[in-house]
Amino acid sequence: METLVMKILKFYADWCNPCKALSAVMAKVEHDVPIVEINVDTDRETAAFYGIRTIPTMLLIDENENIVNRKGGTMNEDGFRAFLKG
Repeated sequence: METLVMKILKFYADWCNPCKALSAVMAKVEHDVPIVEINVDTDRETAAFYGIRTIPTMLLIDENENIVNRKGGTMNEDGFRAFLKG
């Protein structure tokens, strides 16, 4: 069985308190999925490409750039673990 290589696109802004809370949750959960942080204030083009309307928003992306999972808003540790499962 082939293992897909995943990554997380995390859309945030420096002024966003829920984004900071989500970062703290993510730091507590052990995982080996790379995280690409995209600041919506400085990279509006990428945010628009993915249709980001709220922050924080996270996308779980497979190696073919397909969105496997999408979650807007903050979450607790169990929610983040569930998000990682797709």
